[in-house]
Amino acid sequence: MSSPSIQGRIREMLVPGLYGRGVRRVRMLQTHTSWVFLTGRHAYKVKKPVNFGFLDYTDLSARKFFCHEEFRLNQRLSPDIYLEVLPVTEHRGRLRLGGTDPVVDWCLKMLELPQDTIMTERLRRDEVTFDHVGEIARLIADFHTVAERGAEISRYGSSEIIKLNWDENFAQTMPFRGKTITYPAFDSVKETVEAFIAANRRRFARRREQGFVRRCHGDLHSRNVFIGGRVHIFDCIEFNPRFSCCDTTSEIAFMAMDLDWFGRRDLAAFFIERYLACSHDSGLLRLLDFYRCYRAWVRGKVTSFNLNDPGIPAEAREEARRTARRYFQLAERYARRLRPDPRLVIMLGLPGTGKSYVARRLAERLDAWHVNSDSVRKQLAGVSIEADGRGKLNKKLYTRALGIRTYRELMRRTRTYLTAGHRVVLDATFLHPDSRDKARAVAEKLSLPWLFVHADCPEKTVVSRMRRRFRRASVSDADIRVYRAMKTRFDPPRPGPRLLHIDTRRPVAESVNAIERALLHL
Repeated sequence: MSSPSIQGRIREMLVPGLYGRGVRRVRMLQTHTSWVFLTGRHAYKVKKPVNFGFLDYTDLSARKFFCHEEFRLNQRLSPDIYLEVLPVTEHRGRLRLGGTDPVVDWCLKMLELPQDTIMTERLRRDEVTFDHVGEIARLIADFHTVAERGAEISRYGSSEIIKLNWDENFAQTMPFRGKTITYPAFDSVKETVEAFIAANRRRFARRREQGFVRRCHGDLHSRNVFIGGRVHIFDCIEFNPRFSCCDTTSEIAFMAMDLDWFGRRDLAAFFIERYLACSHDSGLLRLLDFYRCYRAWVRGKVTSFNLNDPGIPAEAREEARRTARRYFQLAERYARRLRPDPRLVIMLGLPGTGKSYVARRLAERLDAWHVNSDSVRKQLAGVSIEADGRGKLNKKLYTRALGIRTYRELMRRTRTYLTAGHRVVLDATFLHPDSRDKARAVAEKLSLPWLFVHADCPEKTVVSRMRRRFRRASVSDADIRVYRAMKTRFDPPRPGPRLLHIDTRRPVAESVNAIERALLHL
């Protein structure tokens, strides 16, 4: 006898009267695992009676259990969204919510939030700010501090389970070689990942011993975040501990990968920086790209499955092919970074010379951290990095004491990233030789290559740029008065084999290419 379900009675679930007074219209959304009925004020989520191996909702008792699990686990981050679990019952041949009549199915009653506030949609509209991702980082860091841990959970962070997860991914992706991922890319990522796991068994074990493997959210990406008046993180994984019990790095890597996917490397870097500041877990940097690679690969694999679904229109399948290719290309990029090649580029020069613009573009080219003094100063002062520091904030931001703290923090972050095997583009004015010497010493103490890059241009170019800058938001607060004051105090760097001068009137690509060539000869 088949288990009861609302499948086949979806039209009844779309009747407004089922949900009480005041409901005039019901809309339905669906995923491959659930139906969600939106009433304007509340959302009702019903699990589909499906079995995907890693998830089995075919039995009514299983759907009841997992509804309660989803409710319980989401109380950790979204207690104001997840309201209660209700039976869908049948009374005199008609469905109703609640009651003591025979149960047809189970549903989660949730607060309905506007669909246009889902983070994915706001990213597409370029509405997600540094403050938003900073708040997400803080919420997740606080959540990880209290997230459940123990021997049963810890085993999911073992190198054996990690290898099992990857082996499963590679096996399931093999049919898509030549379709969504090239044969050479598949082989290269597989070889790199397997070598990384073998070389880092002790590191994975140490993360387990230190308690970093926890029952996490498990599915932390932009589709599962609402950004409205406040940030809401919802829809954690309840159906399989192999997906939710993981190193906290894997959780952070998922959101960072998603932001990279949307072309927001700046938001991804800021998200990681804020999480590091809140969690003090610098050890995650050694594993960050490994888990970003994993998350991108899984997304590429799952998207590739759509190519074999005859129920999906040809146009949608072609879009899935393009999307999967992008995810696999992202995974390949992360895999390349698993072969450490740390080096330091120290960008220096006066405000308005285009130094930071070149630094950002160079960091993108090198897959490096962009450590910027203006951003760090505002973070230390506890203000938004998008805040205008020319007004009342100016006195707070530009004290001698904060300047000293800022340069110390620049050196600390640079040392942390280099030690973890990452490249760094350090971006500050560096007015005097002593500050440059301290930056250079960070790399030298680690026996790593470094390069000074002095960005410069005529004053009339600076004036023109600053006029344009203050018509739009910018992390930099310097104006022409600041430029002229600093110019009188600036001690130009002395010529040497590790100093490159760039004229920022030239196309930025020329400057980036010149810096890359110089790095090759270090």
